[in-house]
This record gives sequence, C-alpha cells and structure tokens, in this order.
Amino acid sequence: MIRGFAPNNLEELYSVLENMTEKSKIVAGGTDLGIHLKKMTITPDALLYLGNIQETREIIETKNFIEIGACVTHTELEESNIVKKYLSAISDAAKDVGSLQIRNNGTIGGNIANASPAADLLPVLFLLDSLVVVANKNKELKEIKIEDFILGPGKIALNPDEAILKFKIPKKNNMYSAFLKLGSRKKLTISRIGLSLKLMIEDGKINNVVFFIGAISLKPVKFEIPKEEISKIQTISKFLEQENKERIFNKIYNIIFQITPEKFDRNYKMWAAKAVVYDLFDILAIRLNNKDCK
Repeated sequence: MIRGFAPNNLEELYSVLENMTEKSKIVAGGTDLGIHLKKMTITPDALLYLGNIQETREIIETKNFIEIGACVTHTELEESNIVKKYLSAISDAAKDVGSLQIRNNGTIGGNIANASPAADLLPVLFLLDSLVVVANKNKELKEIKIEDFILGPGKIALNPDEAILKFKIPKKNNMYSAFLKLGSRKKLTISRIGLSLKLMIEDGKINNVVFFIGAISLKPVKFEIPKEEISKIQTISKFLEQENKERIFNKIYNIIFQITPEKFDRNYKMWAAKAVVYDLFDILAIRLNNKDCK
C-alpha cells in the first residue's frame, strides 16, 4: 500500500520528510512519474506532493534574487513577466518543453530532478548560476549550486529525507540571456542540442560572454569567450557580426567533436550547431534592442 502525503506548509513538510525512504517518490507535476506508476515500472512506498506549499508555487523578486518555486509549471515560467524581464533564457526553454499538456503540468523542479542530459532547463540554470534550495527533515533549508546538485544522468544530490523547495537565481540588471534547442520531433520536441547564452554588459560594452551546451554530454558543457577575445568584440554591433557568429560556431563544433561520442549523433550535432548559433544570435539581437526583455 502506498502512503500519500500533501503538506500545506514548511512545518508540515519537515515532519513528512521523516517518513520518506529510498523507495519514496516526490510528486510535482507528475508528467513522468505518472507514466512509471501506470506501467508499474516503479513501486514506491510513499508519494509526497509538494504543490500545496506556497513557496513551491510562486515566482518572486527579491533585492538580489529571482526565486522560482519547484512546482512552478513551464507555462507559468513562459508567461511570467518577472522571468521575461530578468531571465529570458528560462522563458525560452520553458515554452519549448514537450507538448502543451506537459507544459501546463510539468514543473521546473521535476525537469531538474530527472537530471536528463536532454532536459531543456538544465543548461539554462547552469548558465544563470542557479542555487537549488533543499528542505530536509532537520528543518533546514540548504542552498546547493546547480553544478553540484546534478551528479549525472538521473542522479542528483538529494537524500530520501530531502525535497527541492525552490530555485534562487542571482538578479543581474546588466545581463541578457537566450536559449534555443534543435529537437528530434516536430510535435513533441526532445532536445538533440540546446544552446544557452548570456551577455554581461557594462557601460554599453560587452565584458563577459558565456555559453552552456546541453544534450551533448552527461552534464551541460560550459564555453566562455576569453577576455582577450572579448576586448576585440566589445561593441554589440561587432559581437553580432557574421564573422563572430562563424567563429563561435567553429568553437562549439570543436567542443562537440571532442566530447560527444560518435554513437550519440555527434556528427549531426556538430553541423546542427551552426543553425542553432545563428538563430540564437537573432533572438539575442532582438533582446538587445528591447531593454524590457533580458
């Protein structure tokens, strides 16, 4: 018999976590878990639903962070004015997850907890230096860097007596971000390569450029343009030039060649990266001309 828990606040959650075991499962949107339960590929002894807890359902802006609850859906991420203003890459990724039904029910917490190398939000949260806020039975809230939280495919740094409560993302007014993926199916798109990008701009000049590439390795792969190269392309117009796009594509092409096994569509991903890079630059160009969308 499966026990069910649906705490209404943090205090109730702390108490419930004492009952969780290695076989227990946490429910947010249930889009993946529901399939496993129906097929009986897993047999949990307990299910813990987080969606009644206010902190898991809200998107709030504080002085230094944007906080996103673990049970916020992809549709809510896509439509949030706060996310659009400060974290456009998250909105980009959320609007292209699965089908409409999945976006309406699937959550950011579930997307990250599954730790799939093809997860759309994973390279974006790496890009944005996200913190995972975890509640445990000792009534503690731990903050874990996303790169330390994701251990590998399907593996996360979460004990049975812990649950993801929310994500904290540093708020930066001088940052512009974007995400684009190329998938394998038209209707229900599974990422074969995802590319996230952020620009840091100070006094009208670019001073930092970082990419994270998804679905090419076990975890998102970072690519940062060296400072000496940035000094040559500091202006926005120069950064968006054809020559610079081609240079960045070539570097990403080489990264994929070096780290992606051939059996995992390496050659396809290498050449597909060109279209992704060019289209991502087009998205970024629009954003740089629209100060309300970063």
